[in-house]
Amino acid sequence: MKTITKFLINLTSVGSIVLIATLNASQLAVVGQPLPPNVGQPPTEPGGPRFVQPREDIDERPPTQPRRPVRGGCASISQLGLTALVPKNKIGRTVSDYPTFLFYLPQTEAQSAEFILQDPSGKPIYKQDVTISNLSGVIGVSIPADKNVPPLEVGKSYTWNLTVICDSQDRSSDQIESGTVRRVEISADIRRKLDQADPRQKTVIYAENGIWQDALSTLAAARRDQPNDAALKADWESLLDSVTLGQIAKEPIVEIEQQP
Repeated sequence: MKTITKFLINLTSVGSIVLIATLNASQLAVVGQPLPPNVGQPPTEPGGPRFVQPREDIDERPPTQPRRPVRGGCASISQLGLTALVPKNKIGRTVSDYPTFLFYLPQTEAQSAEFILQDPSGKPIYKQDVTISNLSGVIGVSIPADKNVPPLEVGKSYTWNLTVICDSQDRSSDQIESGTVRRVEISADIRRKLDQADPRQKTVIYAENGIWQDALSTLAAARRDQPNDAALKADWESLLDSVTLGQIAKEPIVEIEQQP
């Protein structure tokens, strides 16, 4: 009798082992067995910031871009021409009184450029002459926070343009990039998150909430401070790729001389 009982116990144990061996990961969880990490899932890496443009901006048509012949001092061997670092429809939002605008500048023989910001009525409120001699890469133009330049007003859209002067004697060959910047307000909750965030986190918060200008300028400033940081480099590539500017991501960020 003892021999039979022992046999039945051993048979039951073998059956249990076979049953457990046939269970998949989800069934193991049901019966109380701990799951190893990432069972049944491919390994993943955290993605960089991706820009989400607000629907009302997506539906808006971009400003008309003047077509200019590329000749004279603007001839370049680069396949990339003068390019504003903005979404495809050239509309970007900001929460800043005095935002920063970034552009890709190809190597040319041109010596200077000019940046102009206009208010909603078309009146120029800021003009900056920029020396671009022997420069190539991503440049930034910042609106100065001083009493001579009014801050951008919430709820209003402003027009900007950057003009590369190819021939000072024949301005018909100027190369121009134009677009719109819209000053908006953010919620107290988002503001609180920004106050507690580092530059990388701020970039993500701005990008996810449709604030392009500040996402871009925040990340560009961080990259200038830490040019060899691999994480910032990856973030930069991800952010530009999200607005189809990935081909510019590997270009250097260069300082420019802004004239008074």
